[in-house]
Amino acid sequence: MITETRVIKPETKSFKQRTGEVPTVTTWKGTSMIRIHSIRATVKEIINQSESLDLIKINIVGNQSTGKTTLARTLGHLIHTMSEIPFAVKIFSKEELLDFQNTISKLTPTNWVLVFDDVSFLQALTSKKQIEIIKQGITEIRHLPGGTDVKIILIFNTHYTKSLDKYIRMADFEYYSSVGSEEIDNLSDKFGKAKSRKLTEFRKLFTTATRNKKFTFKLGSKGSFTYKYKNPFVPLLFYNGESLRVVVSPKREWIDKICSICSNSDKKLVESDISLEDLVKDFNYKYGIQTAKTAVKIKLFQSGINAYSKRVQQALKYLEQYLTNKTINLEELAAEYNMTEKQIQQHKKLPEGIKQ
Repeated sequence: MITETRVIKPETKSFKQRTGEVPTVTTWKGTSMIRIHSIRATVKEIINQSESLDLIKINIVGNQSTGKTTLARTLGHLIHTMSEIPFAVKIFSKEELLDFQNTISKLTPTNWVLVFDDVSFLQALTSKKQIEIIKQGITEIRHLPGGTDVKIILIFNTHYTKSLDKYIRMADFEYYSSVGSEEIDNLSDKFGKAKSRKLTEFRKLFTTATRNKKFTFKLGSKGSFTYKYKNPFVPLLFYNGESLRVVVSPKREWIDKICSICSNSDKKLVESDISLEDLVKDFNYKYGIQTAKTAVKIKLFQSGINAYSKRVQQALKYLEQYLTNKTINLEELAAEYNMTEKQIQQHKKLPEGIKQ
């Protein structure tokens, strides 16, 4: 992606002296934004940490109708498109979190971004015992049935920081779509009084954005930059365990209008916008039926759909038992089956009318 960057030089030295750097404005898909507000930068932090940890927990907190679900979809999309390893995305409801063990048992053993939407105040809907079962399930979630340890990124959408059990709401990263008056006290206790001013400033920023349909940031003593609210960005507060900062985020559809992985992430019926018969004919002609079927099976598996035969699934479980109990060099195992990692170049072109 080609970006254009221009430096806004403050008319006095106060901004540079205060921050240690000159603010820059860059463009994302032709739309201007302040570089330090990049939502993609926060996702890079998440992906980097997931390389070291098998389970990452993210909380999205805010009042109703402030864009929590929209943000979760954006994060899921950015994670699976920016990560070097494949992630599948699935969006669940509060009811599926309450039936957590059953929900997880149906997942294929692949890397997942799992969004649980609107999960506030679970305690009012179930027993203390069931909450403990959910907590136990979270500790074991990376050990999915039928597979080795996988990468899991859990996203919980809630209306209030203390609306979940203490363990369930523990998170590596947090996004705030709004900060109410009660939340300022909660978050001041959590982040420390030194960050109270930043919380108050964000609350004012959110109010200005929703009332005036725009929000502005000062750049130096006289410079400023203004965003149009939801055109395409909304302001958020992001916490990574160390620092608290404002970022801005668009809808997933603004980033990529079409994404089959995201479109298949919830229970909504997805209608293909091309003829699948034509796709299959084209795919089979260019690669052969067997290679095409293998590629589809792998992609389905990466997306959370296991289309392999029962025999292959049984063999995979059998192999996993070896890998769990013995140290095995996978490259040497591949060599035993005359398999080697191959570098490829893509020469085949999509049919006319489909963007390359």
